[in-house]
Amino acid sequence: MKSFCAVFLAAFALYAATLHPALAPYRDAGEMSVAASTLSVAHPTSYPLYVQLGHMADMVPLGNRAYRLGLLSALGAALAVALAFWLARRRFGAAAGAAAALLLALNSTFWSVAQVQEMYALNALLALALLGLAWRLGRAYDERTWLFFALAYGLFLGNRLDLLLWAPGLIWLALASGLKARHAAYWAGACLLIFPVLMVGLGSNFPIVALVVGTALWLCPDRGRRPRWTALSAAFAALGLAVYLFLPVRSATRPFLDWNHPAVLANFMESLLRSRYGGTLDLLSTNYAKGELFADNLAFYARHLWDNFSAAGLALALAGCVLALRRRPRGWLGEAAAWWWSGPVFLFMANLPPNPHAAAIVEPHYLLSDLILAFWAAEAVGVAAERFRPGRAAAWALCALLAIVPLWRGRAARMDRRWHLFSYDYARNVMLSAPPGSTLAAKKDVQLYTLWHYQRVQGWRPDLRLIAQGLAGSPWYQADWRRRGDVYVGPLRDAQGWRTLAKLDAPFFATMDSEVPSELAAAARGRGLLYSWNDEAPAVNDGLWALVARRGRYEYEGQPDFFTSDIVGNYAQARYQAGRDLYAAGAAQAAEDAFRQAWAWQWNFPEPANFLGYMFFVKGDYAAAGRYYSWAGRFGERTLELAERYRSLPDLKAAVRRSAADVFMQLGVVAEKAGAAAAAQGYYRRSLELAASAQVHYNLAVLFWSRDPARAGLELQEALRLDPNHPEARRYLAVLRARGSER
Repeated sequence: MKSFCAVFLAAFALYAATLHPALAPYRDAGEMSVAASTLSVAHPTSYPLYVQLGHMADMVPLGNRAYRLGLLSALGAALAVALAFWLARRRFGAAAGAAAALLLALNSTFWSVAQVQEMYALNALLALALLGLAWRLGRAYDERTWLFFALAYGLFLGNRLDLLLWAPGLIWLALASGLKARHAAYWAGACLLIFPVLMVGLGSNFPIVALVVGTALWLCPDRGRRPRWTALSAAFAALGLAVYLFLPVRSATRPFLDWNHPAVLANFMESLLRSRYGGTLDLLSTNYAKGELFADNLAFYARHLWDNFSAAGLALALAGCVLALRRRPRGWLGEAAAWWWSGPVFLFMANLPPNPHAAAIVEPHYLLSDLILAFWAAEAVGVAAERFRPGRAAAWALCALLAIVPLWRGRAARMDRRWHLFSYDYARNVMLSAPPGSTLAAKKDVQLYTLWHYQRVQGWRPDLRLIAQGLAGSPWYQADWRRRGDVYVGPLRDAQGWRTLAKLDAPFFATMDSEVPSELAAAARGRGLLYSWNDEAPAVNDGLWALVARRGRYEYEGQPDFFTSDIVGNYAQARYQAGRDLYAAGAAQAAEDAFRQAWAWQWNFPEPANFLGYMFFVKGDYAAAGRYYSWAGRFGERTLELAERYRSLPDLKAAVRRSAADVFMQLGVVAEKAGAAAAAQGYYRRSLELAASAQVHYNLAVLFWSRDPARAGLELQEALRLDPNHPEARRYLAVLRARGSER
């Protein structure tokens, strides 16, 4: 017990010392904070156990309210590390316990979830508790422990339902000790192959539920009393799962957040099954064929393992896997099933594109499979210490190596979030930018949920109306706003929906992460970190920037996580919008400074360089214009490469192509003005390779007008084919034809 406490205190000190001082800019942290504080219904599967535990943590008078939830994660993570140490030590020895604790504690993904207001750290603790119970039942079955296991499993699923992925393996570990080898082979085939194929083919979670129930019934330890055993097991599991009854009960009281309104039975079932919110991990996955992105997801997973386990840890995990298979094949099969379902099968079902956003979404889900690998590595260390005379010293040397490698790579410095104030400052600056009584639309999770947190939990700016663009088309969300009688909310998918909202009797704004229709974006002005369409607003609100707080390193590249980079990108977009407003108001030098600042914050952002090129082109400085347009062209090409690599959706790739094509057209115009006809022709051709354009064909016709009239005529004809209403192309083609008839 002393060693358990020592490991716990060391881990808790590490996580508490590196904890975010306020809300972390991480996935659903703001939503979870709001749900815990207000006892609301979060997005499916709504996580009722975490919400209720978080509500209790929220009442502890220690620090700000986001910090209290962060401490809950740090506490759960530290207990998980201590439990991993204790379980591995009991099974394989002290050195093995140290190896398991180090591999988990210094895992950067695990360390990151120990710092944020989410349920992942608690999920690791609960998974380890279930694994320990399964191992205990495998050694010596007794009915009381089994019923407690069933109760705990049902309850723990109230934190995250993905614990169900471990259920076939854990039930096997608990009940299969006396099974014959040939029966084990049958079950292995069903668990590792047949049921995953069924799950993928049906696109449903039912096969894994059937596998769990079938495994438990088949392995019933008392065949003569199977009906009684089955009824008791189901009753205790259902008693644990009763935590989900919190959802309809709380939903009936109409809390602030009432996602999908599960007070209605059909909605409750949809929330449990996640069928309306998204059948797999994220709605992004539904845009791709089943398994289309499996290889990309495996590549991400492999990089995660290499970064977190290092060569030494992976070698130990592989050795431990082989040793477990030889020494205890039935136990190995249960652990392998848990790894298989929470690793490769999960990644196949997730089917997310290989971009930084998707990687940030899926990375915490690697942790369940990481736990199995950590125990296999611990087993290898324990066997080495047990079997060989110099093995004990070598085992402790391996433990030291497992600690030294991540620290040598600078992991402790990268994971230090003590002064990470990006989300705090973002919320402050957005609310500073909004006049009293404003209506704000926001889209992305981190930005929207951060504003929710600081308004609903911290009490900032209660006069603001925050509209969730992504939810605005959901019936339950619209019903909530109608119930409040506050403001009309309709779908914000097109310009008409935005115009309807903008006509309300309140100043209307949108955050920089919102997806604003192009025709409205062109008419927008900037106000701090917001887009504005209010006629009474001044043409330039640049004075707000003197009040905008920016603590930390505001550079898009090199941030500790994708979500922080995304917030920095919003500042770059806002400064770019300010530059456009300043230029329109005639303040050219101030506009240039704003564009340069936006470019400094996000160097691969093509729009500031593009506009700077335009500014110098208007001034007649074609050399400077060419330099800026060249940079914009490089960024456009780079963005297009990333869109292809990230397997972006066709609409996004088409938009990137059009944007890059426009830059190369401008480069062609600059080269033509500078008298470099050959270079101009090359730029125009590159523009057409990216996207067909009547204007580019017209520009080529102008380029060939004197040198090759026939070629000019062909280009004009192509311009009119693409745009029959192009006036200059029609007029000059008529001139060419008239000249031809005269000849």
